[in-house]
Amino acid sequence: MRDCANSMYLISFFFVPCTVADLAPEPPVRPEPVPSASKAAAPEKQPLPTEELLLPEGWKQTLPKEQHLWVSKALFTRDKSGRLALTKNLRLWWHPPGPRPLYSQPPSSPDAFYHARLFLWVPYRLWAYRLLCSQPNCRRLGFPMTACGLYRTVRKVLDVSGWYYMATEYLECRSCKKKLAAWSQDILSQLDPVHREMFPAVLTYRLSCYKEIVRWMRGRSLGNSATSAYRSLCVRHREQWIAQTTHYLSVVGKFPDCTTDPSSLAARLPQMVPVPCPAWLLSVYAKDVLTRLPELKARVTSIYGTILKMDSTKKVTKKLAGEAAGTAAWVTDVGNEFGQVLMCVLTEAEGDGLLPMCSGLVERYRRAGEVPPQLLYVDRDCCSATGKGKAAAMFSEWDQLIVRLDVWHFMRRFTVGVTTDSHPLYAPFMKRLTACIFEWDASDVERLMEAKRLTGCQPTAKELAKHCRLRTRGAQETMQLLEKLLQDFMGATDTMGIRLLDQERMQEIWQTQQRHVHCIQDPPGVQLYRKTGQVTKEGVILPVYRCARGSTSLESFHLHLNRFVPGTSANALHFQMYLLEGLVQWNEARGVAAVEGARRENICYGGQLLQYCNILSQQLLGQKLVQDYTSPGEYTGELIGVEYLYSQTNRALEEDLAKDPDVPDDLQDEDLLADLEGDEGFEDAYLDEPTEFMELEGNLQNPSQPSSQTDPAAVSSSPASSSQSQMESVGPDGQPGYDHVIRLADCLVDLRHQGFVTQSMVEKIVMLWNHLADHDKGPLIYPPRHRDKLLKGRFKVSHSKTNVTPGTDSLKRCFLGEGGPAQWPSASRLVEAICLALCRIHPAGQTISGVRVNRWAAILRDYRKIRDVVLGSPGIMAQTKLKLFELNQLTISQWFNARTKEQEREVLQQDIEAFSAPLVAPVPLPPVLQKLLEAVQHGHSCFESAIPQDASGQAAPRSRGRPPPVGTAAASVKPGPHVSPGTATYLTPASTSAPFAALAFNAALESSSAGFAKTVAFPAGAAPVPVPAGAAPVPAGAVPLSVPAGAAPVTVVGVLAPVAAPDEKRVPKTTAWRRKKLAEAAAAAAAQGLTPRKRQAPQQFLCQKCGQPKTKEFGHSQFRGVHFCAKASGKTVAQWMEEVKKGETK
Repeated sequence: MRDCANSMYLISFFFVPCTVADLAPEPPVRPEPVPSASKAAAPEKQPLPTEELLLPEGWKQTLPKEQHLWVSKALFTRDKSGRLALTKNLRLWWHPPGPRPLYSQPPSSPDAFYHARLFLWVPYRLWAYRLLCSQPNCRRLGFPMTACGLYRTVRKVLDVSGWYYMATEYLECRSCKKKLAAWSQDILSQLDPVHREMFPAVLTYRLSCYKEIVRWMRGRSLGNSATSAYRSLCVRHREQWIAQTTHYLSVVGKFPDCTTDPSSLAARLPQMVPVPCPAWLLSVYAKDVLTRLPELKARVTSIYGTILKMDSTKKVTKKLAGEAAGTAAWVTDVGNEFGQVLMCVLTEAEGDGLLPMCSGLVERYRRAGEVPPQLLYVDRDCCSATGKGKAAAMFSEWDQLIVRLDVWHFMRRFTVGVTTDSHPLYAPFMKRLTACIFEWDASDVERLMEAKRLTGCQPTAKELAKHCRLRTRGAQETMQLLEKLLQDFMGATDTMGIRLLDQERMQEIWQTQQRHVHCIQDPPGVQLYRKTGQVTKEGVILPVYRCARGSTSLESFHLHLNRFVPGTSANALHFQMYLLEGLVQWNEARGVAAVEGARRENICYGGQLLQYCNILSQQLLGQKLVQDYTSPGEYTGELIGVEYLYSQTNRALEEDLAKDPDVPDDLQDEDLLADLEGDEGFEDAYLDEPTEFMELEGNLQNPSQPSSQTDPAAVSSSPASSSQSQMESVGPDGQPGYDHVIRLADCLVDLRHQGFVTQSMVEKIVMLWNHLADHDKGPLIYPPRHRDKLLKGRFKVSHSKTNVTPGTDSLKRCFLGEGGPAQWPSASRLVEAICLALCRIHPAGQTISGVRVNRWAAILRDYRKIRDVVLGSPGIMAQTKLKLFELNQLTISQWFNARTKEQEREVLQQDIEAFSAPLVAPVPLPPVLQKLLEAVQHGHSCFESAIPQDASGQAAPRSRGRPPPVGTAAASVKPGPHVSPGTATYLTPASTSAPFAALAFNAALESSSAGFAKTVAFPAGAAPVPVPAGAAPVPAGAVPLSVPAGAAPVTVVGVLAPVAAPDEKRVPKTTAWRRKKLAEAAAAAAAQGLTPRKRQAPQQFLCQKCGQPKTKEFGHSQFRGVHFCAKASGKTVAQWMEEVKKGETK
């Protein structure tokens, strides 16, 4: 009965699914057994000091010593010949075992508590990825690269809460023998988006950065900067280091008798590795943007619209620092009816400076086959008294384009005639001004009034604009209402008799703005409103509208544009990066808002991975899984942002991508350290009013010292020197020889009328040049643009110590090109004299060929004519050193305005008595206070947290021999004679039923170490299948397999033998038999003392024509004793075989 009971005892089987991660499982970390009381004092088994480290020599130098042991055990073995070999069970991430769960004595070293993970990048070995050589000829011929070992350097990668390490393989081209590390950009660019996304870092020469940190800095929101990311990383790294150190000290503290000296214990603790400075983080972000630069530009130039708006702002230009500081006057944007931005450029001046941008937009529409826009809103140049306005002329190819003036800008022109905006009648005046232009839709107002009637409140202006539509009254009615408005308010005053309107100024404004009344009217047939949703108030459904009238959406964008560039300043390179990233994210958000049912949570900012996902889902599922609301087209070549500003001085775009991160850069060790003593956001914000200081020249006399009388003999001079000094001309800067500068400048100004210079004029210019003083002929000293610290702005300090990170010159050439911005005329006395003469010639703007040109454009036009003639004359350039540098309208106007204000100040100060008191204090000031040596200790009570005690190791252990816990099935065990010892089998049915696809014998695994066999009943018709040794126990959630009654019992031996890993190749029977015979022959020869004969490796014959092996892989073939080489004959093997069979070959 007992045997019958054993035979009828059933063991349930469970279905265990196999995943990709199971193909290369990590070695399980087995917990240490709890020692018994008798063995508590026994010392732990420590690794032998002579334990061999299986690491390449280069890894021993670059990998920290605390990482050597676990990396050696996890990744490397020795092959049959004793050489170092990489494990075959490859995967990307390798995690260290870490500290033990329980210690019976103090750990000898804290290394296990500070282990870091390792990323092994071996695309060739892991995925058998076909990679081509980076050389052009090899890539054209398709020569692949093969593995030639591991790269000698292990990289250190900045992680979110610590560091990890990265290693890679070395690849070699079979043809040219060129070697590349697998993390080179040439290799990464060959991977598909799925495998490319698995590479987790952005590499630089000295350090590398985790991609998740770079993604932090991609967001263009308020307060998101490299400094903010740096501070967050410092906190996370410090918390991680404290947690590791606390863990180690808590383990050591459990053994008070074995505690070592505190000084030696402190010396063992590794110090926290400092986080690189924000400047380095910014350079990493620049590299990331550069890899996505084509896509970002393509997305910006892939936006269209039927109603366009064009507006400019000056706020953002104040953040442009470095060499380009002060050279950009405007940021001009073009948007559409959805609020998206088609283009954003920095310009030196409006008007003609925007012609290339407008031409690019016209060409963009033409290439895409888009219908030209119907309407364009501008803030200026809407119309002209004679012919077409400037705005319409810039889009001359769009004949049907209607140009309208933004109403808000039209109304702001009337506020210039108001004496003060704090006048009590200012708000009523502006309300009536709006009512003179617009009128509400009756149905919308009635619906809103019905919703507000129940609340007893009047609709607010915000609610009216959100739920009601407006339309213009018409030009004639608007003219009458505006005239009546001015008549009513012209004499209005407050209680103090102060008028609201300046009568003379307002009359002049009205005479000028009368012709613009028709420019603010809504064009017929153009729908300006779009319903974007609806809300319910008091049971009334109110629609929500979005109006396309005017440039209000661009005004909102200007506010966000100022936040795209974090902080108070950014150099030209970083300004361009922030601008491109912000434009893409802004357009995607506006695109989502314009689609019904779309949600902001589903926004994805594109990339190759998104496109690849949509391609696969379209092929396999017939639909797109991820919606891209700004699908990019090809980049149109339009210049964006700072590129446009530098193109106005004929600068070319040069892209230079450093593809090899192992090439040294200019970054030094001290450049990685942060210097945030003046970090913005933590420094006191001073008032923006400038503080003026008096000049110290001539007023430095100490009041305690009497003034000495001037000796008349000391100032006496000879009559010759006196007459010579009277003939000298001194310029505004106090330097002599100014009369020669004026003569040369007048001679050069005469060249503006002709595009050439005669030989006599060349001789005259050379003569006047020779008469110049030496300081006028010497090298020019240009005003410094780049400073280590800012001298203006809210905080007077930049993000880091320098505005430009060393080693990013290639990125600067990519965005900005070579060269620098325009200069001010005051840098040279000769250029300043030329500009003064041109200012006298052009006192105001002028009309050239029917086009109105402002004063500065006319001056710049003549100056460039003179500059082109001088620089194009070989005679002048060979005999002189005339330096006529580049100017623009902004630098000329700034110089002229500053000069005019200085002259006016000098005139006004003539009637003011000079300041005679000394500026030097007679008594020394007290010494300054130094920084505190330590923090001040306050008297309040410290906050104490409730810290639970450590209860590890206190649970009652289970000793060997105790009965199993309740619920464990007992198994009858007996030897298994019909099964070979050392193997374990389980059964699968002969049918293809799904539940029998994979079975795990959990009970056999539990008793495998004891060497017993369990009697298990299996279904009839099942075949034995080997069970992998060391398989994991069956999960609790697995589905049990029911076994039919009356199944025949099968005896299974519980001793499990190790089997081949899943990724190892199966050895054929014939190969195994031959290997067995060779092993037997070698054993017999060794028993007889003979040396076994080694089998020679087969030789590969080389072709005498091409030098490659005579194999099919290299284009060789053989037919009836005739050998063929495809490379030498220029034919393919198929063509040659066809000719041979036809008898055409000789």
